[in-house]
Amino acid sequence: MNLFLFHGRSVRLLATVCLLALITGCGGSIHPDYSQLDLVDVSGTVTLDGQPLSGAQVAFEAPDGTYSSGVTDSGGNFDLMFNTEKSGCLTGEKTVRIRMAGSPEGMGEAPDDEGNSDEGGKPKSATGKIPAQYNKESTLKATVDADHTTFQFDLKSKP
Repeated sequence: MNLFLFHGRSVRLLATVCLLALITGCGGSIHPDYSQLDLVDVSGTVTLDGQPLSGAQVAFEAPDGTYSSGVTDSGGNFDLMFNTEKSGCLTGEKTVRIRMAGSPEGMGEAPDDEGNSDEGGKPKSATGKIPAQYNKESTLKATVDADHTTFQFDLKSKP
């Protein structure tokens, strides 16, 4: 009987120690070390038919599929983010893909060519259809390095 009670106390003590270890954790926190990456801050401007393109997602994609991205403001300006915490882009040759934010393949509604509004009565804007040559089938290229960090993309809605 004494052996059983000792065993019960040992189990309770072990359970308490494990619970305390879980609550307090390892004492460290996870902070990525970006210093080993060759990141540079990248910014630029996107226009469509000469007008600033607002609300477009701009992605600089490496051959291995990794990318940095940003969204254009009302002036068509963007700054790339490496992830949700760190700005920048890895150096090297990139394929640039530009699509309307929220659009799976960059295709929006094309504005009506005749009036000042589209078929739904919404005002025309420069955010109409972005051709596939700028997104899904992009022909846009950029080489990112310490000397090349600012880019201008002048898109045309009709080739």
